[in-house]
Amino acid sequence: MKQILRQLLIIVCGWMFSCPAFASNDIKTIVKGSIQGIDIKHITIFNRESVRGSRVTDSINSNGQFQFNLNVKVPGFYVVSMGEDEPTEFEMYLNPGDQLSLKIAKDQVFMIGKGSVLNQFLYDMATKFKYNPLDLASHLETYNNQVNAINSSTNAEVVRRKALLLGNAQGVFLDQTFGPLLESKAHGADGKMMQVNFSDLNILLIPEIMVHPNWRLNITELMFAKMKAGQLKINHAHSWVADFGKAIENQKLREAYITATLTYAASIGDLVAVPKEINAVLPLVKNPVSVAKINGLKAKINQGLNFYKNAPLGTDMSAYAFQNAKDELVSIKDYKGKLIYVDIWNTGCKPCIAEMPYLKQLEQDLHGEDIVFLSVSCDYDLAMWKRFLQKHNMTGEQLIMMGKKDTFFDKIGKGGVPRFVILDKQGKMLDYNSCKRPSNPILKIYLTELLNQSKL
Repeated sequence: MKQILRQLLIIVCGWMFSCPAFASNDIKTIVKGSIQGIDIKHITIFNRESVRGSRVTDSINSNGQFQFNLNVKVPGFYVVSMGEDEPTEFEMYLNPGDQLSLKIAKDQVFMIGKGSVLNQFLYDMATKFKYNPLDLASHLETYNNQVNAINSSTNAEVVRRKALLLGNAQGVFLDQTFGPLLESKAHGADGKMMQVNFSDLNILLIPEIMVHPNWRLNITELMFAKMKAGQLKINHAHSWVADFGKAIENQKLREAYITATLTYAASIGDLVAVPKEINAVLPLVKNPVSVAKINGLKAKINQGLNFYKNAPLGTDMSAYAFQNAKDELVSIKDYKGKLIYVDIWNTGCKPCIAEMPYLKQLEQDLHGEDIVFLSVSCDYDLAMWKRFLQKHNMTGEQLIMMGKKDTFFDKIGKGGVPRFVILDKQGKMLDYNSCKRPSNPILKIYLTELLNQSKL
């Protein structure tokens, strides 16, 4: 499933093993069976939660047989994948010690053994009520059909796992809706800005949605959709996590979302914004464990500041210069009097390219304001950079720093791309790592606030 690759918004390949086993000491969970009428040579199973986790592959023998001996330590969702170019996939919920036997034929899977009752229900439901990726308007009906199937089932195992199944169904629903958008932001390279028209903005989020690996990302996109529709107001750029949290009715899910969002932001180095965001959310958090986790981020933020020790807030960056497509040197001081938003990218970075249409839109939205957007490439090949600019008809302030060894990159602590830096009207550091990318609507609020502050 494509959504498995979206968790970190980076391309990650799972490790592949020839031996179909995760470990050898604990009790085994066995998934075995036969494949009939399908021309495939291998079958793979992997934990849905772990992008970096082990993928186990088994060869299909001459009789169509396969077997996995898995060390499942905690219950969870797994993905079975068959085929290579366009694999057929279905999900299973495995418990330690499950003993499943599968008979796989074209468009059909029959299961027996320990754990089969719940998994047969999951497979049948997903097959009967299947999402059509080309028809977004039908997704709500599909989701409602799955919810009704779960709620109306008298199957004892389904009844016992109802909350889990409902949470997973909601997670899948949002991922089917927003997943392609998330993927386009992470890997899109076509220069187009994807739009999602989501109508079910008042969906009641349930805490069990956290069983889905992309729950935080999808809830964030749901909140962006609410903003676009005028149903959610953001008070300040630093209050957005709190404002999103207030829009989540369930207190357990609210606190989990707030904690996960701030933890992620701190982990990617959004160190200027996160301390203010922490202060804004604390009044909403009641659980002492959650409060401790959020306050614990402050120590991590202080440790992370060392990475940017050469360019702390207020550092004068005005003397640095780059080269434009005409081979002319352009200095930061040339833009004195304007807020400066620096987008550091390179031609081989798909997430960088995916942000370009959003950056162009942002520049149009703020046209006439005292702000300049500098797109600064860190490519080593000057000719390749120029060809890229011409091929993609790129306009605006296009500059190059000639690789990551440039002194400007050294000064700001290097790191990966895309990277966004904000300088004030005198060319001094305002934000050495702004992690709200152009595709994030909070960035426009942030820049507008900085512009208003500069006018005081």
